[in-house]
Amino acid sequence: MDIEIKTGESPVYVEVQERIMRQTLEALWFEGILDCQVNGQEWRTSGTTASGESVVYTCEAEQKFSFGRVKVKKGSIMREGIVCSDLDRFLEEMVLNHLKGANVSAFIQELQETMAKDSQCRAVLPQSIPIGDRHYDALESHMTDGHLYHPSYKSRLGFSLQDNLAYGPEFNADVALIWVAVRKELAQTAVSSGYTCESLLEQHLTVEDRQQFRQNLLAKAGSNDIGSYSLIPVHPWQWEHALESIFARQLMDGDIVYLGASSSTYRAQQSIRSLSNRKNKQAPYIKLALSITNTSSTRILAQHTTQNAPLISDWLDELVREDELLRQEQFAILKEIMGLSFRYEQLPVTQYGRAYGTLGAIWRENVSVHLSAGETAWPLNALMLVQRNGVPYVQEAIQRYGVQEWAEALVRTLTLPIIHLLYAHGIALESHAQNIILVIENELPKRIIIKDLHDGVRYVPDQLLHPERAPKLHPEPETHRKFNRYSFIYAGDVSEVRDYTYDAFFFICMTDIALALEPFGLSEESFWKLCAGVILDYQRQHPEYAERFKMFDLFAADALIEEMTKRRLYGDGELYFRKASNPLKLAKDTLQQKAEGQ
Repeated sequence: MDIEIKTGESPVYVEVQERIMRQTLEALWFEGILDCQVNGQEWRTSGTTASGESVVYTCEAEQKFSFGRVKVKKGSIMREGIVCSDLDRFLEEMVLNHLKGANVSAFIQELQETMAKDSQCRAVLPQSIPIGDRHYDALESHMTDGHLYHPSYKSRLGFSLQDNLAYGPEFNADVALIWVAVRKELAQTAVSSGYTCESLLEQHLTVEDRQQFRQNLLAKAGSNDIGSYSLIPVHPWQWEHALESIFARQLMDGDIVYLGASSSTYRAQQSIRSLSNRKNKQAPYIKLALSITNTSSTRILAQHTTQNAPLISDWLDELVREDELLRQEQFAILKEIMGLSFRYEQLPVTQYGRAYGTLGAIWRENVSVHLSAGETAWPLNALMLVQRNGVPYVQEAIQRYGVQEWAEALVRTLTLPIIHLLYAHGIALESHAQNIILVIENELPKRIIIKDLHDGVRYVPDQLLHPERAPKLHPEPETHRKFNRYSFIYAGDVSEVRDYTYDAFFFICMTDIALALEPFGLSEESFWKLCAGVILDYQRQHPEYAERFKMFDLFAADALIEEMTKRRLYGDGELYFRKASNPLKLAKDTLQQKAEGQ
């Protein structure tokens, strides 16, 4: 189907180009990549024209209380005093001709692809989310804004616009899963305690599916002994654009057999490669390898992460069940209960690099198994979503209670489990908003559920509360560390664990929430006082962790933040982090001064 990229009198792509320019300036300024001169609210910077001349860009912007994040006022970007609405000209003068870096051209491509994909998506957005879609699985498809900091928030490199239409969550199309049979000696499976591979497959494959697969196996491999193969689901894009050619030899030899699509249809979640079953709504979600690049990563599934997923989930689940505070807060995790992967180490060296991480899947618990009567689950980034009609999704809930009461409930609900895991257990989670599920009751925040754990956990093994109970994980191959230096679980120093919490939870997640609550009348300073207050109350109530409070110091003067845009410009040859003013410390100092003055 064709989509006309216009809405009302303003073409959608004009809005999208303006957003990309704003987020690019915000990131380039925050990370110190671009110089700027600040005069009140006017921020000024220089680019370079094709002829090498300097060109001045200005806008209205402010440095926020939250980590010094930069926010550019919508519609305020000017080029030589004239409103700038041309993304390509902006990128040529502010990036291509002006910045140095091995990946400048690739970065520009990501921004251009973001413009195309987001414009296509925004052309079909409903004015508001239908009442019937206000449940978790449907809301995942409505989380259309993407990353609010990263400029290439919807690049989806590898997808054509036709692919985006077929598989992008915003379009809510039916996605069919392709299945392949892999000889068992070439596949690796890990299953969580209390589950079997067979029982988990049954939730996605009907009896008729299995009969059809046996017939296809017999026709293509001369055998109907399906028990000698592992069945692995594949995203249809991945089959067409990657696996058919990457594994051509194994397909010809019968080591891998194409079985076809199963009968269930699926809905893409906001991560694109995680799918929910439309026919069996309680079935576990399936996360698939997908060789596209979105925001900062190629969305493959490394073999060791698929095998570690159930180990990490079982360990964390037991920890949560035994912990009095986490039980009291009804904190939960969406366990990753099965991981499947091709054994890439058995491939020829010439094939290994292309194949690595391209054929695998992770089964993740369905959120419905954790919900009680009266509870509703939201993806946490629903709090930041402004619907097409201009109404924030969260507006009705906040108006019911008032922003102060609602924010107090929210901040405590979010912060307490995260800091307890850090202080008491020495564990940090990649707890940005896409990985947190907010459970609501009577439109008030009640508790949280965390997901995406297979490579979203960080700790120093000997600093855990119970080091002896930590799982023995499959190590990442040396090639993986070279491929993604930011992806690791074992930290060498406790500061890396603390900074993981700073970065994902406070810098990204809580800052975005703080900025989203500002229009409701809650200042950033008030928001961070709520956060600091929860931490201080916890510390007063748990003096037994006094040494841990120093070790994982959340009130340090400076927080270490990953520079995501530098990664895109300069590559992963080195780690890029910067210090940022810590709003938790500023808020704590204010609270203590107020207490001393009373």
